Amino acid sequence: MDETARLELLRSHPLFARLTEARRRALAAMLAPVSVEDGAAFMEEGAPSDGLYVVASGRVRVTKRLGDGGEKDLAVLGPGDCLGEMELLGGGTRSAGARAVGRAELLKLGAADLRAWLDADPSAAAAFYASLAEVQSARLRRTSDEVALLYDLSRLLLTPLATTRELLDSALDRVVPHLQGGWSAEARVHNPFEAEMDPAARRGEALSADGPEPAPAASAPAESWTDERTLRLILSGPKGPLAQLRFRASGALSDSRRSEAERTLGAVSRLLTTALENVEFRTDEILRERLKNRSHGPSL
Repeated sequence: MDETARLELLRSHPLFARLTEARRRALAAMLAPVSVEDGAAFMEEGAPSDGLYVVASGRVRVTKRLGDGGEKDLAVLGPGDCLGEMELLGGGTRSAGARAVGRAELLKLGAADLRAWLDADPSAAAAFYASLAEVQSARLRRTSDEVALLYDLSRLLLTPLATTRELLDSALDRVVPHLQGGWSAEARVHNPFEAEMDPAARRGEALSADGPEPAPAASAPAESWTDERTLRLILSGPKGPLAQLRFRASGALSDSRRSEAERTLGAVSRLLTTALENVEFRTDEILRERLKNRSHGPSL
């Protein structure tokens, strides 16, 4: 990546937006290219902080280890996004890990280089720290909003709802207002008798043709962008698809906004999958009880 492309990358990130062009140019000269293969980790949780990374191309997944040995996705970042800045400035160890999703090209700014760059110009350092505070505040606000949404959905899932349509309709009431920028949404439920997805609920503009559509293939990904603004999520249980959700933004999305939508709506779909499985289980129990009573009832 040449100097012009590096400068353009720095200009696109709010962390470097307040800097003068001269200070950005000095910073760009310190960036070292790093290539990361698909699935490879370049930041390990608990490891010493050694640098700040800017994503030049590709995508990276930021994760947090769980107590059971698994991982939780914190974010999926794309070109122009930055990670590792908080631990770098504060010292200590990485609070999260990161690995490439597909091949990724990164630009790394080492800890010593960043400190030297900050020490060279107090006014640039002040602008950098002010931008850093704004970036972290925005991240905290998004995280708080997501936690509030998932909490609200969790409360909904404790409410006994009779049908999958009722559940999905109530879920859209909670999810759509959370998505900033005027999103539309559609929910469909699986009709196992016809192998189709039947309309269940909609908010905003129509996202597909009226009437049923074919059920997704077993190999279809759980999350996929059908166009630049529309995210499709397939909710599946052990026996196959349960429902399908589509969300469409009203305007173009940046890579970071798309990644944020994937993370939030992916968490929503996992919650709803569990809820739909519970509704199906309760429905099966009711039907079995009715059949039992009918078969053992009085005969005339």
